Amino acid sequence: MFMIFALNEMAEEVDRIDDVATERSADASLRAFLKRLREIHGDYAVWDDAATKLYGEIDKEFAFGNFKDATRSGVFFDAAYLLDENGQTVFSFRRGGLAPRGALEEFGSPLQALVTGLAGQYRAFDSKVGVMRDRSGAISAVAVGSIFPASAAVPRPVGRPRMLVLAHVLDDLSIRQMGQDFVIDGIALSFDPNRTGQGVRLIDPTGKPIGALTWAQSNHGSKAFSRVAPTAYITLAVIGLTILFLLGIGYANLVAVRRRERQAVYDANHDSLTGLPNRAALTRALEEAVRRQPPQPLAVLFLDLDGFKEVNDSYGHEIGDRLLQEVARGFESICARRGLLARVGGDEFALVLDNRDAVVAAEEIGSRLVRYLDSPIVLDDRVIVIGTSVGIAVVEEEGVTADELLRRADVAMYQAKELGRSRVALYDRSIDAEKIDRKRLASELREALKSDALHVVYQPIFEAQTMRPVQVEALLRWPHPQEGMIPPDLFISVAEENGLMDAVGNWVLRNACRDALNWPDIRLAINVSPVQFRNPGFDRNLAAILAETGLPAERLEVEMTETHLVTFPDRAQHIVASLRVLGVSVALDDFGTGYSSIGYLRRFSFDKLKIDRSLVHGVSVDLETRRLCEATIALGLALNLEVTAEGIESEADAEIMRQAGCSYLQGFAFARPMPAAAITELLEDRGDDAGTGEALRTA
Repeated sequence: MFMIFALNEMAEEVDRIDDVATERSADASLRAFLKRLREIHGDYAVWDDAATKLYGEIDKEFAFGNFKDATRSGVFFDAAYLLDENGQTVFSFRRGGLAPRGALEEFGSPLQALVTGLAGQYRAFDSKVGVMRDRSGAISAVAVGSIFPASAAVPRPVGRPRMLVLAHVLDDLSIRQMGQDFVIDGIALSFDPNRTGQGVRLIDPTGKPIGALTWAQSNHGSKAFSRVAPTAYITLAVIGLTILFLLGIGYANLVAVRRRERQAVYDANHDSLTGLPNRAALTRALEEAVRRQPPQPLAVLFLDLDGFKEVNDSYGHEIGDRLLQEVARGFESICARRGLLARVGGDEFALVLDNRDAVVAAEEIGSRLVRYLDSPIVLDDRVIVIGTSVGIAVVEEEGVTADELLRRADVAMYQAKELGRSRVALYDRSIDAEKIDRKRLASELREALKSDALHVVYQPIFEAQTMRPVQVEALLRWPHPQEGMIPPDLFISVAEENGLMDAVGNWVLRNACRDALNWPDIRLAINVSPVQFRNPGFDRNLAAILAETGLPAERLEVEMTETHLVTFPDRAQHIVASLRVLGVSVALDDFGTGYSSIGYLRRFSFDKLKIDRSLVHGVSVDLETRRLCEATIALGLALNLEVTAEGIESEADAEIMRQAGCSYLQGFAFARPMPAAAITELLEDRGDDAGTGEALRTA
């Protein structure tokens, strides 16, 4: 009898261990569900476009495209609400439609408790998650947090921020998935708040119990005991086998507990979207590699996706997330067993190589990663073109920390972007020195904007046959008090790197429009950076400046380059159409330096084609150049485009372009860029003959 008693005690202990392990797994599954919702909330709330379009009068197209549509699939969340500064609901979406109630009306005091818990968190982003019942009695996981910009280019909200609320119902599908992920048999959701016995209680943010996660008890020990107990009475040999069997059951349960613990450790060290190691895992691996004795060759590659933000802005976060998953799979296939590949940020990845050929392999792998994205990625019939810039840093001296090595790789990555994107750059100390200098230049440019220390000059453009000035092109100049005249290519790239391009572009546009009011018979041409075109509000901003200055829209011509046309054709087409609705004409600038096709020219319906000076140079002395220019002009005329030739340096150049059918001429042969006052003076003296051209040449 003693042995039977001992076997029964052992069986009960096995059951108890199994229950404790299952309870831990159920609790971990709930925490993982809430953590995933909080991470998704952060992706949608910490976003420049959200901070721009969800304050003040919201952009309904943006709200519907990024939040209402996302609730339809319910993959990440099935309800989304926006609370204004006073806690009132601005929009409410549920399961692809409009929600019948606002957030606080739907979830009541539990949601109010989460919002209250965020009070005072107005200087930085924060969020909270919890479980709560809605009006129908269903239990949902809910995340709430403030909407903040991701970069310094967008101003942070002043005072109380707006709150984004995302909810995901704990339905049967969600519960079954939790059970599969954490190996919990028979997991279910109980709506009885007073339920007793085994289970993980669900407590809402007010401290009120609202239900529980339950599961089917396995009773492995008891079942085993009931099967073998009769045999134990017959023979001690069977008792011995029973003991071994129970030990096996105990061992199996111990293995299951350890497997669940390993799953929890895995989740803490891996990115939930791509399955790659996360920043914490990368940092730990890099620190171990740096400390390793004797030291081994060590290289770090830092990757940033070129054009990913535009994909998110154009197609929404759901397509952006799927794109990240596809890119991660491709990168992983290239880096397989070569080193540790991790996702360290929104569209940033890093690779640690710490074997004997690490330094040699770094450039080869980096080039393969760049080439992988040379081909477009197709998602749901969308052809998506992105690239990646790769920075490489290697250990060259002792005492370099993991953080410093990552920083160097990051610096090299930005160098790759500055050199043209979609390429590999190696870190060297001169890059740091140049970065410091460019940061100083960015700070001084910011001050120059505030103090109106920039200048706009204008180069006249002439009607080819009469040589009358009919247009001026606005050009920005920066006379630095210590450095002298800063080259435009330099300070424009600095402005683009440091989030100043929109401010610089607006300054030029506003001042040029005001100057142009003094020249009623002259049209104004403005160059626009690709960075400005990527701003979804560019057309609205331009319309506001025209209204502010009073310049008629038909007197303005916006010049865009081939780079933006080819890289983001859908957005470029939308912007061109919006500008034409305003009455603004659009010219394709620098034609002949890029790779526009005739199909693109026909698709975008430009008003004018500007032939780049590099194509015109030498036209009067080189027969091949002349034929190329004549063919380009013929192409423009065949497409019903007016054609302007830039960079005319002699009367011989002008005559050839005139005979080829060029509509307008621009270049140092007729006039150099000059201040607004000089343009005014010359236009006041303009007669009806072609003498103005000679006057401008003299100027």
